[in-house]
Formats: sequence, C-alpha cells, structure tokens
Amino acid sequence: MGTEALKNKVVVLGILTLFLSSVFVAQTQGEVQSHYLLPSPLLVDMKLEETMFRRMSVREFTPELITDEELSTVLWAACGYQSQGGRTIAGINGTYSGIIYVLKEDAVYTYDPVNHSLVFFKEGDWRDVVGWQYQAPIQLGLCYDTIKADSLFGGAELGQMGQNIQWMANALDLGTVVCGQTPPAIEPLGIPENQEGMIVMPLGHLVYEYDFKNRPFWVSSLPKIQTSSLTLSEALDNRTEGTSFTGSLTKVQLSQLVWCTYGFSPYVDRSGQEKNVVKRHRTLPSAHGYYPLCMYAVTQQGVFYYQPNLFMRFQKTPVDFIGLPILTFLMKKISGDHRLEVAEAAGHPNIASAPLIMLTVLDLEMTRPAGKDDLSGEGDRRFWYFEAGASAHNVLMEATSWGLSAAVFPPADAAAVQSLLQLDETYLPLFVIPVGH
Repeated sequence: MGTEALKNKVVVLGILTLFLSSVFVAQTQGEVQSHYLLPSPLLVDMKLEETMFRRMSVREFTPELITDEELSTVLWAACGYQSQGGRTIAGINGTYSGIIYVLKEDAVYTYDPVNHSLVFFKEGDWRDVVGWQYQAPIQLGLCYDTIKADSLFGGAELGQMGQNIQWMANALDLGTVVCGQTPPAIEPLGIPENQEGMIVMPLGHLVYEYDFKNRPFWVSSLPKIQTSSLTLSEALDNRTEGTSFTGSLTKVQLSQLVWCTYGFSPYVDRSGQEKNVVKRHRTLPSAHGYYPLCMYAVTQQGVFYYQPNLFMRFQKTPVDFIGLPILTFLMKKISGDHRLEVAEAAGHPNIASAPLIMLTVLDLEMTRPAGKDDLSGEGDRRFWYFEAGASAHNVLMEATSWGLSAAVFPPADAAAVQSLLQLDETYLPLFVIPVGH
C-alpha cells in the first residue's frame, strides 16, 4: 500500500472513529445520547459452582458508581450472545422474550444484546421510583414481551436472567436482590403496551463485604459437592441445549445435578447484613423464602424425590452461626424405568434415553402457608415459574460444566406427570429437564 493510500485510510478510520464516538458515547458534555456501545465483558475466573456457593441476596449498597465494564459484564451474563452466536440463557419453547431496562442517574436505557449496547428510552433519574425498595446506583428492570411469551414462560426466562445477574454480580464483588411486586414496580416508567414488568434488581457495591466460611457438614450417601474446571464466564459462553441424549452419569455428576436444582450452599454467610438473616443460602432465591418447588429425579433405576436438607427449617436460627448439617438424599418413590413415560408426557419421546430427567413440580400448598401471604393465585404463578426457570438454568449450566448437555421442556401432558408421581391437582408439573451426553 502506497504512502498516500495509507494516509487516506488513516483519515477515513479517524473520521469513522469520531462518528462512532459521537453516536455511541453514553454521555457527552451533559447530553444524553440515544445509543452507545458497552465495552467488552470482563472475563471472570471464579468457578461456576463457587458462584452458586456464594449466591445470596444483598439489600444494602454504597453510593459508589458501577463502572461501564462491570455493567457490561453483568448485562452480557444476563442474556447476551456467546462467542459462537448462541445465548447465555435458553429460550423457553425456542423463544426469547426478555427485556432489561437499565436505570441510571441520567436516563433509562434498554439493553440490546445483539449489539451489546444501551439504547436510550427515557430521560431522567427513575431509580428511586422503580427501585424504591432498595437504593442502588443501578436498577435493572426485567420485563417480557407479551407477544412472544405469556406470563409463565416469560417469567421462566427472566428467572434464568436473574440467576446470571446474581452470579456475575457476586463474582465482581457487587450485590443484588430479586424484587417482585404486583402491580409491577416498573409501571410508572411507561413501558410499551406489549411489555409486562415483573422483576427489579438493584445493583451496587456492598455495605457489608462478603464473608463466607466453608462449613459443609455434608451428611449424605450422595458425593459431596465439588467445583468443576469451568469458570462462570466459560460456562456462560459454552452453555448449550441438547436434542437427544445417551450414556450414563457418574454418582458425582448425579449429585451435582440434583444439588444445583434446589440445594444448600456448603458456605455459611458471616457478612453481617442487617437485612438478611439467612446463614446458609441456597442455589436460587424464592419469593418470600417459601421454596415451594419439589424436585424429582427419573433414572433407569426409578423415580426419586430430592430432599435438599432435612434441617432446612432451622437455617434462619442463631444456632446456624456455625452452619447446620446438610442432610440430603434421594428417596425412591417408584421402582423401574419410567423415562419413556416422562418423555412422552413432555411431548419429546427422543429424550427417553437420557440417563437423568429432572422434574420440577410446584406444591401449591407451600405457596399459601398459614399466617403468611397467600401467593397461590393465578396472578402469582409467574413468580414460581421465575423460580423454576432459575432452577432449570442451574441444571443447564451445571451440565455444561461437567461435559454434559441438557434441555428444558414444559410438559405437554401435565396430568400424565401427576399420575406417574402419584400427585393430586395441588401439585403442578412445570418443567421436564433431560440431561446426558
């Protein structure tokens, strides 16, 4: 290339850079811009299971600002695009309906995962209006497109996004908590009619630094939970869904996969948060701390009920200062191979060869405990799908970390699942999750 041509190329590149800077810089000389690119996400080297161990709700934040690099990393984790073109979350029924509103001091933006950028939505500081429960430098509003999904599957997709946000925030030494209410807190913002708000997640730096002590006290015939070789960033970038499954699982893999659905952390939280009395956290949050889901493992040997911890009722008591034991097991309910029945009930007979099929079932009675808020109504069902989506996402991620694959299907014949598990109409099957090679 000649000298003159090289000079011309430099000039063109300079003009292009100047143009992009004017379009994509978030805020220049006090003016709110309509669209700006986020920096590349940071690579987090914390192992996936470590982020599950550390998952907790944080409700108190300092005024310290969130950097663009931190925000970029959290948003990419939430629902961004992988390096090979997939997404960090699974589309329920192959559809992606989730939308994230990013509330900053200057304005409200939406996250564009295709371009990994923020798109201007509305000027002004709406953080204390929408995120009134907990003040934080950033408020994330999770919504779904009602044209693409109903409140149940939309909620399940947002549950996956919520998990990724919590994990990545924790790995970056930030904090967040899942906040849901009816009517949605984001309503005053005036979002489009085809969108429905559901969750607000404040994002900020910690008032009380994380302080975890490893107190596993694992009492089980299942192998103790281990960390795999993949980091959180690697697991998010490599997560896939399978369409057919084969092979067998080791006992370690089985233990990891059932634990991640609803289990307890081996860590005890010593951070001293005044607004969080839980000492041993679980692999996902639950509305009002009800945890009304039941997990069943279907294998060639039979159908098993997963008991996360017989001591779960005591996890908030002062005695848990040192960490109560985790007494966990799989209890056989039905002998024999019933995987084909489950596969047909799911509407996907091809998954019958999967060595493990997890079933997520909602116990409605546990959503209306005596003396507490009744969350068993149809309008509250989306919050339990949010929880079920988070649990299913854990399986997808854990399968990836152990060289396996998984998928998530709503049951086509819920009554058939109820019949197999010998459950009445107060138990609602939500998802079927095959896992294998």
